[in-house]
Amino acid sequence: MKRIVLFVLSLFLLSFFVPVLPPVCQAAVLDGEWQYRLRPDAGEWVNYIENTPVPVQGDVHEVWLRIPIKAETPQADTLLFTTKGQAVQIFLGDREIYRDGEFAPQQPWGHGRKWHLVTLPAFAQDTYLTMHIYADSPRQLGIFGRLTLDSLDDQARRIFLTDLLYIITLPVAVLLGLIFLMYVMNSQRHKRLNRHVLTLLVLMAVWTVSLTNVKQMVWNYPVFWDFVSGYVCYLLPMVANAVVLEMVSRAYRKIILRTIQVYGCIAILALVTEAFGYEGFIGCRQLLYAALLLLQTIVGWVMWQAAQKGNVYLKYIMIPMVVMGVLGIADGILFYRHFWNWHVYLLPLSIYTFVVFIVCMVRDQVMYERSLAAQADGLQEEIAVALQRAERDELTGCRNRGAFEGFIQHEIAAGRPFALIMLDIDFFKKINDTYGHDCGDAVLVKFCRTIETVLPQECEFFRWGGEEFVVYCPDGCKEEAAALAGKICHRVAAAELLAGKTITVSAGVAQWHGHADTQAGIFRRMDDALYSAKCGGRNQVVTES
Repeated sequence: MKRIVLFVLSLFLLSFFVPVLPPVCQAAVLDGEWQYRLRPDAGEWVNYIENTPVPVQGDVHEVWLRIPIKAETPQADTLLFTTKGQAVQIFLGDREIYRDGEFAPQQPWGHGRKWHLVTLPAFAQDTYLTMHIYADSPRQLGIFGRLTLDSLDDQARRIFLTDLLYIITLPVAVLLGLIFLMYVMNSQRHKRLNRHVLTLLVLMAVWTVSLTNVKQMVWNYPVFWDFVSGYVCYLLPMVANAVVLEMVSRAYRKIILRTIQVYGCIAILALVTEAFGYEGFIGCRQLLYAALLLLQTIVGWVMWQAAQKGNVYLKYIMIPMVVMGVLGIADGILFYRHFWNWHVYLLPLSIYTFVVFIVCMVRDQVMYERSLAAQADGLQEEIAVALQRAERDELTGCRNRGAFEGFIQHEIAAGRPFALIMLDIDFFKKINDTYGHDCGDAVLVKFCRTIETVLPQECEFFRWGGEEFVVYCPDGCKEEAAALAGKICHRVAAAELLAGKTITVSAGVAQWHGHADTQAGIFRRMDDALYSAKCGGRNQVVTES
C-alpha cells in the first residue's frame, strides 16, 4: 500500500497526458482456459467462460477458479481486478498470496464493491493462479472485473486514469456547493428552492466521491461506498425534479410532483430489494433508466412551455436538467454495454452546466440586495425628514416641545451644568383678540427671528407652546443666563414685531443643581421665576430664588 501511495504523487499529473493503456494480452502470461470447482480438494475442474456466473444449483456461495499462468513477463507482476459482494483468496500454485474479506454472510449489505491490487511473488515455472471466492449471492459466483496483469506502474496509472472524469468534476461540484452555501446563508428568498439546489450539489459531490477508485486508498469502507454509489443515483432524479417543482407555475406542478413520486417509488423498491439480498440497486436500474427516458422527456416539455411564458429561472435550469437526463440515459446504455474494462459514469460532467444557473441565482440575489439597500437608503432619508419635521414647529421653524423633552433628558443624564430661560410674550392674547390670529402668528415668527439674532451659537431654542419659549444655556450659571435674558428683553422691545405697537417679553431663569436635581425641579423653579416676572410688572427677568 505504501508503494501505491507513492504512485499517487508521481502519476497524478502524468495521468492527464498519458493515454489509457489497453489491457495486457492475457495469452502472454495467463495461458489457458478458466476452470472452476465447488470444493477445494474434490471434484473435477470444469471449463467455463470468464466473468460469467458459475452454473451452480441451490444455495452455493463458494467457488474455486483457476487459470494457468506462465513466467514469461517478469515485469508484469501485479494483478488488478474488481469484486462486488465477494470475499476473495488468491493462491499462486499452492501458496496463498492474498486474502480480503470474511468468508461468511455480512448482513445486511454484504461485502460491497472494491478493487484489488495484488503483487505476485517471483516464480520460475509455469503454475496455476487460483481464486477462492465467497459471494453474497450465488448469482455473483464467478463474476468479477476483468483481470489485468501488468507492472505496478501501469496498474496504478490505470486506476487513476479511470478516475480522470471524476477528478475534473469533483472540485467544480464542491466549489459550486460552497458558493451556493454562502449565497443561501445570505439569502432570505426562495428558501425551499435554495435547499433543493444545495442538496442536489451535495449529492452530486458525494456520489462522485463514491465512484472514484482513489477513495479506497484513503477511506477503505467498500460496503458504505457501494451503498452510496448504488442508492444516490436513485435520489438524484428526485432532487433535480424537486428543483424544477419550485420554479414552475401551479398549472405544471402536478406533473412534476407525479414525476418525483414515480422516482421515489423506484428508489424505495431498490432499497427494499437490496436490503433483502436481491441486488435491488442493480436490478432496478432498467426501471430507473426507462423512467428517465420517459419522464425527463415530459419534464423537458413542461420546462420549455413554462420558459416560453417568461420564467427566467427555468431558462437557466433547463440546460442542466436536459444534460442530466441525456447523460443519465447514456450511463444506462454504458452500464449494460461494456465498452471498456471498468464502467465510468458520465453524469458527473453535468455539474458544469450548473455554473450558469448558480451565477443567475447569485446575480438575482445581488440585484435584490441592491434594491433593498436603495429602498433602505430612501427609507432612512424619509425617516430622517419625518423625524426632523416631527421635532420642528411648523409655524416658527423652531424645535418643538417634544424635541426639548428628549434633549433635556439626555443633557441631565450626561451630567453637564446648564441653565434654562423661559420666555413668555407679554399680553399676547390681546394681540390675537385685537388683530386676529394671522397677525399673532406673524408676531411669533418675527419674535423667533429676533431671538435667534441674540442667542450665542451654543445655545438651543425651543417653542414650549403658544407664546412660551425655552432657551438652553450650556455650561452657564443663572447669572450668565439672566444677563442673556436681559439682552433678549431689550432686543425684543426695540424690534418692530407689530406695526405701531411695542411688544415685550418676560423671562424666568433657573439653574440645574447637579445630580441631586431633577427635570421637574428645574422646571418648577423656572416657572416660578417667570410667574414672578409676570406679577412684577412684565418686561423683566427674574431668576430662581
